[in-house]
Amino acid sequence: MPTSKSNRAQTLRSLVQLLVNTSEVVIKEWEAEEQHPQPDDHLASSLPSHQLFEARRIIVAACGMCVDLVEDPRIRLQELSETFALSQAFDTTVRAGVPDILAEAMPRSGSVSAAELSQRTGIDEKKLVRLMRFLCSGGLYEEVKYLDFANTRMSGALAGNPPAQAFQLIYGTKAVIEPLAYLPETLLDPKMTSATSATESAFQKAFKTKQTLWDFVEGGDDSDEVVREIRQLFPLSMAGQTQLSSRSIVADFPWGSLGEATIVDVGGGVGSMCTELAKVFPNLQFVVQDLAAAIEQAKSYWKAEDPKALGTGRVELMVHDFFKEQPVKGAAVYLLRCVLHDWPDDDCVKILTRLREAMAPDSRILIAEMIIHPPLGSTQLKSAPAPLPANYGRASLMKGMHDIVMLSSLNGSERTPEQFVDIASRAGLRTEKIWECRSPVSITELRL
Repeated sequence: MPTSKSNRAQTLRSLVQLLVNTSEVVIKEWEAEEQHPQPDDHLASSLPSHQLFEARRIIVAACGMCVDLVEDPRIRLQELSETFALSQAFDTTVRAGVPDILAEAMPRSGSVSAAELSQRTGIDEKKLVRLMRFLCSGGLYEEVKYLDFANTRMSGALAGNPPAQAFQLIYGTKAVIEPLAYLPETLLDPKMTSATSATESAFQKAFKTKQTLWDFVEGGDDSDEVVREIRQLFPLSMAGQTQLSSRSIVADFPWGSLGEATIVDVGGGVGSMCTELAKVFPNLQFVVQDLAAAIEQAKSYWKAEDPKALGTGRVELMVHDFFKEQPVKGAAVYLLRCVLHDWPDDDCVKILTRLREAMAPDSRILIAEMIIHPPLGSTQLKSAPAPLPANYGRASLMKGMHDIVMLSSLNGSERTPEQFVDIASRAGLRTEKIWECRSPVSITELRL
């Protein structure tokens, strides 16, 4: 329900009280972490407890509502229209290596002067200062003393982390930005607004092609900047995406109960998700399936990450097109991680149908993807406490942003629980359960 002038004071009081109460949960968690620090490689080191995860999204949602209540709406709208400036400014500094440069200074002085940053990045000093101060206002860097800058918790997450940097940078490539720029024109075009094919999205308008994004990149030449950027960033960025959600996927589904089961990672890229599972569950077996180029990269990836797994046969790398007959019959689990969101509903039904045809009575399909939570809630997802929107408002914003990126690039979609039920039903499957994970990605379990 919209907040009226008559109840906005009470809403603000309720939000402030919610922030006070929830902040105490976070503070207690922080104090416990300080008393019992975990080693960096421990599963829990970057995975919040269930209480902390819930507290985080309540606080983000409440802060977002507070801003919406108290800010001049004209300023908020202007800020929205220029948000692109923030992402592009940050993208520039990441490409220039600023987070790494600032991280190097931590043991020495803790900060780096604008003059040194300019010298090391090649960016004009006056312009770089403007970028850095703008990004300081956005919480991405900190000016610790006059014209001396340091990382914050945000930019520090990218320092010394090439996969995370690649995942950050891929959203600043022309392959993503240009289709978003053409999205209004595409959705307002009477001939294209109802299109569902991956060949009739804003991407085709932007690049004047009839090819899908993936065909465009696969058949292109490295002399094309768009093709070259995606080829360079995409494989590493998928490892960065794994960092975002893999620990919650490992921890929040009962993989251990599967015993010595075989997991078929369909469209699994190099198999980065399987490497995470293999570390924790020694009895599981894996088949990583993808197209030939990805499987070729997977060979060197597994040799570096877990060479014994290939040698003992615990992991099999298999070239496979998921639109064709599934060659592995009766596996315990067919895993689709960040696959279906690339495809319109009709194609998703085809992918799921090929898997249904291969399933045994006790097989299951696990779809690990973002789930869109409608503002009014879903019977299959946990709702936020009042007066927050049922979907946690601002805490769900990133999922919505990603959904629109998929729409503009591929006519793809991040889906609601009800939409997953629909495509599963069309493929002859039923939704058994949604496992809400402590990350943007959750697991939807399908059965025969």
